[in-house]
Amino acid sequence: MRRAAERFVVEDGQLVLIAFHLHKRCFSVRLATTRKVAGYTDRIIVRDVRFPVSSSGRMRVLRERKKNVHAFVKGKYEQDIDSLSQLQLREAYYNPYQVTGFVDRETAEPLNYADIAVCEGGKVYYWRANR
Repeated sequence: MRRAAERFVVEDGQLVLIAFHLHKRCFSVRLATTRKVAGYTDRIIVRDVRFPVSSSGRMRVLRERKKNVHAFVKGKYEQDIDSLSQLQLREAYYNPYQVTGFVDRETAEPLNYADIAVCEGGKVYYWRANR
C-alpha cells in the first residue's frame, strides 16, 4: 500500500474493509478481524469482493443529514494483479441520499459482489468475470 508516511502491514490475502476518509481524502483500510484501522492509502486492490452497507448507519445519515462510516468495500488484499490493465473495470457508486447500496455508476444495477475491486482516486472500480 502507498503513503509511506503511514506505517502498517497488511499481507496478501488478508481480509480488509475499505472506506473513503473524507478529511484525509484517501482510503482508510481496516482489518476485518479487528475492525481497527491499519492505515491509509491512495490505491488498493482487493479480490473476492463484497459491498456491505449498514442499513442503520444509512438511516442515521438520512435522519441527521451528517455523514458517518457505514459503507465498505470488503475483500482480500492483493499486492498487485498482473492482468489488471487488461480487465474491463466498471465504476461502482454509493451515495446514501440516492441509493440503498453500491450500484454500477452507468447502469444503476445493484452490486453485491465482484471478483476484483480497485479503490483509487477516491473512486471504486470493479470487475466481475461472469458479467
